[in-house]
Amino acid sequence: MKFHTIPIALLALSIPSCDKARSLAGRARSAVGSGGDKNTADDSGKVDPSLEKLVDRTAEGVVFRKDLPFPTRLDVKVTRTHEVVSRVFETSILGNTTTSLKGRQTTVTHLERAGDQVRYTLLESSFTEPVPEEQKKDKTKKPAVRQLVAPGAPLTYQRDGSKWTADGSGGFRGATLSKQLSPVFDLLLEENSLAPRKLWLGKKRIQIGTEIEVPKDLLPMLVTGNPEGKYTIRLDSIGAVHGHPCGVFTVHGSHKRQRVPDFEGNFTDEEVSVGSGRIWLSLLHPVILKEETDTVQDCRTGGNGSPVIRSQGTAKVSLTKDWKIPAK
Repeated sequence: MKFHTIPIALLALSIPSCDKARSLAGRARSAVGSGGDKNTADDSGKVDPSLEKLVDRTAEGVVFRKDLPFPTRLDVKVTRTHEVVSRVFETSILGNTTTSLKGRQTTVTHLERAGDQVRYTLLESSFTEPVPEEQKKDKTKKPAVRQLVAPGAPLTYQRDGSKWTADGSGGFRGATLSKQLSPVFDLLLEENSLAPRKLWLGKKRIQIGTEIEVPKDLLPMLVTGNPEGKYTIRLDSIGAVHGHPCGVFTVHGSHKRQRVPDFEGNFTDEEVSVGSGRIWLSLLHPVILKEETDTVQDCRTGGNGSPVIRSQGTAKVSLTKDWKIPAK
């Protein structure tokens, strides 16, 4: 899964350019239905009939396939929201500050892959502050929406051997991000479902109600990078995310990892505990397409000359990927 952490200081309103932390703890939350031999659908809709034919399901359970050729062309729109209540601590040469943070951060990105070329576009990065309690009776009062990072022009990366480099049209920004992200670019592809996860469920059939322990050595199946921790997942139902067939698991546990990258060049250390949630694992490919979780998070971003931002608090995390294979 893709665990997403509080976009920590992004929100530190004092540093709008940081599209912070990757909410690690993301776990999807509810697919409708709970079992039996029939397919059930989550709130994203029913399974696409053409994709349902590819699902390997019998009375003995389902197989989470990894034998199908992984698409070389993909179009993925990723929507992340974090309902956060946290404290943000900033340390810089100018001194230390502490801020209380409450509201919803929304990040929407568009990713396109065609073989050795990947195009990234930031569509939205905003923070919505709730209406103060004393003003809620006034129906004219609307939540304040703050833009954290302005939507930017697409940035295209090209692979040359094992190295990913932004093309010349990205200018100074592209050159800077190339240097920062090239060593971790494959990790970003895996995290955003543009590449298959290296670890996945085995060939054994899994029945509704089966509970699975995910220890540290198998954790990259759910959390990319080199995480430490442990999760427990249980298959609750079969559902769909934008028509794509998925197994819907409940999830709880915790993990921590360091230097978690995002496409804006931010790196975050984070510790995440998932009290409850659900996650949608594709039945056709080793990718995670949806997460909804209630989390407690401790994140740290910055250093090496830039301000250090630390965020501690709770976050209700929601992540959905509209994962499409473009027509040739």
